[in-house]
Amino acid sequence: MSTIPPEQHATGKKVESPLRGPVVLHSIFISLCLIVSLVPLPFGTDRPLPWSILGIATGLLLACSLLLPERFLADEISTLRWPAALFSLVVGFALIQLSPWIPAALQNPVWEQAAATLHQSVEGGIALDRSAGFAYLLRLMSYAGVFYLAWLTGRAERSRIALELVSLTGCFYAVYGLIVYWSGNQTVLWFPKIYYGDDLTGPFINRNSFATYLGLCLVATLALLIESTLRTELHGDWRRKLIAVAELLSRRTIRILMLFLIATALFLTHSRGGLLATLSGIAALLLAIWLAPSLGRIHRVGIWGLAPLAIFFFALVISGGGVFARFVADSDSSERLAVYQLTLQAIGDYPVLGIGLGSFAALFPVYRTAAIIGNYDLAHNDYLQNILELGIPVALCLFASLGWLIAICLRGIRIRRRDAIYPCLGFAMSVLVGVHATVDFSLQIPAVTVLYLFVLGIAVAQSRSSRHAGDAWT
Repeated sequence: MSTIPPEQHATGKKVESPLRGPVVLHSIFISLCLIVSLVPLPFGTDRPLPWSILGIATGLLLACSLLLPERFLADEISTLRWPAALFSLVVGFALIQLSPWIPAALQNPVWEQAAATLHQSVEGGIALDRSAGFAYLLRLMSYAGVFYLAWLTGRAERSRIALELVSLTGCFYAVYGLIVYWSGNQTVLWFPKIYYGDDLTGPFINRNSFATYLGLCLVATLALLIESTLRTELHGDWRRKLIAVAELLSRRTIRILMLFLIATALFLTHSRGGLLATLSGIAALLLAIWLAPSLGRIHRVGIWGLAPLAIFFFALVISGGGVFARFVADSDSSERLAVYQLTLQAIGDYPVLGIGLGSFAALFPVYRTAAIIGNYDLAHNDYLQNILELGIPVALCLFASLGWLIAICLRGIRIRRRDAIYPCLGFAMSVLVGVHATVDFSLQIPAVTVLYLFVLGIAVAQSRSSRHAGDAWT
């Protein structure tokens, strides 16, 4: 007796199992959530072995995504066409920078000077540090893979799970950081703590990067709280409204506690840039919610909808003294400005071809002056460093590809009739990391960038109407 399905007899094509797509999709999502949860370990994955594992794991998940039926991969893929094209230009040019076979006229003159000094031929190129260039390129492609996987899986009920995960993991690492801080602040994981002995850094080395990570988690937690507040029916005078909000917050005790713990850990990092960036992200979130038609209940709920913000400012009053003291001290701003000026000078010398991804540390000693005391292997401004390393045209392509995705979120804020909180959050997190990137290098820490692009991928996926999403995404 034949076991071939009737449909295959009629069409001659193999009929796919209707369960294969959802099972593969859910498996990819669970694995991606595991990566996002563990990526802060150790040191924000800012070491060769951890980020190599991150790259391998992301590549395996991308390979698994090829097992999805065509309807999963083709659905609205055109949304990412132009950002993907711009990003592909960046990757292609970065490979050209690493190539030793480009004409000598296009090679960095440093290689010619090295050959003259060593009295032997040297294999030159545009990039000054090829090993760092390959490492940075692997990171860049891994980040793009995380975004794509989050976009691919970030619909239906999975988007809510992802947001809860970001809030929960942020609270977990905040509590770990608080325990270490209050117990003497002598270690980072199982290693002796060498830097930032008076600041909370959690599993990270740098306080500013951990502050940015916590800021992203705090904004996600705040978004969940504000959204639940907006769903509350408020009637009567201010006393009745106050009682209704109090009842709501009492049912959200655990989430409020999570927000308080994350905020407390953030303030105890004593990171000025992290605090300003987080405040910018909160302001962007509130603005996006205000502008979202589907979240327009905030006009009716009024100031009561902002009740969760009181928890943030309560933590600031209790634990914000150290970071405010650093604002008054303002000890390293002049040196940072000097680094920015020297970086701009270097950009003027390499405006088009750049110096190669990851080559800032190799070039900066040539430009540094006696006014620069600290060790600067990064520019402490991601925009300037990307422009110097990639050249102005290709760096603008990189910025445009990310800006395109943010624009999709802005459109989603206006057109979504439900679940608009996700594009609102994608925009808010973009503002947060964008502000901090002007004064530090947190986006060069894998844990920060992976978390951001994970949420941005979900936000972009949720920025289109669910009427056109189709059943393939469920």
